[in-house]
Amino acid sequence: MNNRIYLESFTKPAVYYKFNELDISLESLVSYIIFKFCKPCELDVVFIFKEAITENSAPVFKLNEVDLKVLDTEDIPWQVLSCNFPVLKSEDTIVAGLCSVARYICKHRSTKKLCEENDEGLLSFRKGCLQAPNEVSVWTKFCEVDIIQTVLDVVTTEQMKEVPINLIRFENHLNKPVRVHNVYRLARELKKENKNVIDKKKEITNSLNEPSNKDRSSKPRKWKSNCRKAHEIDCTTKIEDLNISHKFAEGPFFTLADLILLTCYRIMFQRLGSNCFESLLPLTYKWYVNITSIPDVKDILDIIPQFSSKSMNLDNISIPVVDDVSLYKSDPKRHNPKKRLFTKELDIENALSALKIGMELSVTNNQYKSTISWNNVPDGANPFAGHLPDVRIVRKSQQLENLAQAVLEIAQDGDLIVDFCSGSGHLGIFLAHLLPNCTIILLENKEQSLLRARKRVHEMCLKNVYFFQCNLDFFVGKFNIGVALHACGVASDLVLDKCLKANAKFVLCPCCYGSVNATNNRIVYPRSSTFNSLNLDQYLCIGHAADQTHKDHHLTERGARCMGIIDSDRARLAEEHGYSVTMSRLTPLSCTPKNNLLIGIPS
Repeated sequence: MNNRIYLESFTKPAVYYKFNELDISLESLVSYIIFKFCKPCELDVVFIFKEAITENSAPVFKLNEVDLKVLDTEDIPWQVLSCNFPVLKSEDTIVAGLCSVARYICKHRSTKKLCEENDEGLLSFRKGCLQAPNEVSVWTKFCEVDIIQTVLDVVTTEQMKEVPINLIRFENHLNKPVRVHNVYRLARELKKENKNVIDKKKEITNSLNEPSNKDRSSKPRKWKSNCRKAHEIDCTTKIEDLNISHKFAEGPFFTLADLILLTCYRIMFQRLGSNCFESLLPLTYKWYVNITSIPDVKDILDIIPQFSSKSMNLDNISIPVVDDVSLYKSDPKRHNPKKRLFTKELDIENALSALKIGMELSVTNNQYKSTISWNNVPDGANPFAGHLPDVRIVRKSQQLENLAQAVLEIAQDGDLIVDFCSGSGHLGIFLAHLLPNCTIILLENKEQSLLRARKRVHEMCLKNVYFFQCNLDFFVGKFNIGVALHACGVASDLVLDKCLKANAKFVLCPCCYGSVNATNNRIVYPRSSTFNSLNLDQYLCIGHAADQTHKDHHLTERGARCMGIIDSDRARLAEEHGYSVTMSRLTPLSCTPKNNLLIGIPS
């Protein structure tokens, strides 16, 4: 079986085959429920046994199913073990993360489409449901991370003093106008459907009340106005006036998001009781009753285990104050930290004056001499083959030469090289061509970008490339070299952290310094102890100034220095982990305004 889903289990295979009972994680349970609902073609599920968990680990959920496949880790491909579960392997492609794996299942579904679904099925309009990764989508993060953690908290808490914040957030979301990119077209279609239903009812009523021929009398003809009706829906209509409600999680249609949330809320309804939801979260209660009344959904409810028969003490439970916004990123009321720009001249000068001598790393020009003849590079790895607009071809080829040369100098046969945030694979595919004795992983969270890269790799018949569709968080494997060309903002820091944790060499060309922010709790700025004399506002101010590197701009020189400051902080962090780090600039400087190159070698 080339297409297989791997879920984690905490029960040894021999024990399962004796008792037909499996302890699994919540993410595995949600994925399995979606699998049972969709019954995808040419796709099976395997549970991987992991070592016994400690008392302080997350709770487990019992699955009483027969004929499941349970294997030990030694029987699992290394690519699968390089990611957090759930994981899907399809030939040379790995998909990791709850939402991405769930989307794959839906695309290969064999069960019939429900009347409650959009015409395009569970993935809704243009197959976009939960498509954006949780790093950039508030809604995906809620379904993939936030609500999962809330369930784990609920099932391990003996007494709850206040309603979990994420339950309030979902309740507020259901009370807000539906915000999807085709909402006006949707409103027109629903209005047309409602009008057709009303007209049909009138037609039936009139036919029943219609007098016989002998009783008919001639009536004067009524003229219809050709004027556009005042209540016709167009883009000037306020979204609040479209009369579209959250019958389901994303609006009027049943989607994959409802399936993911179903399992989570089923467990919380068992733990907290339906009365708690009906009285404190009435819209959530209505949503839950609505989806659990769908016959096909009812059929899978029994698979979800009874987690606890012990009722929770909810005496004097309170409702915390939460921002009254929906979970859509487009909600205009949502706080957007990027709207605040730290670029006032006085702020920048004050931030720069806080720097001390010796903090900044010296920057040199890259001294490499190009030995690459693009005429000899196959089309799939060659920017000149038409994969890019003409205005970008030369600059992209120069960027690739710089990074490839740096990797060639530190790579050894047999190395595993990860091209983080690979996009459509320009750098990774080029490295795969230059280093046939190394294995290359293209790691990217955008499905379409990886599909384009995969097509080119297959046309070149390269056998040393694997494709990982996942967020950076989900990749946990060991590797020898990490590379990233223009990973935006925080992504460059996440890539650096991956390399440091794996004790791997790195070649990084960062980008979008103004996008570094304090909203990601995985990253603390400044990164190194060397720069701890800067406070957060000063640091972010320098980051924003680092993006002032436009050609022929009077602030370009200062912008380049600010880039060097942020990258010096990153380099100092690596040095504190025992690395030797050099920082240079790409050659020629005109190949990109973001031209710093960090190369790190562990001791």
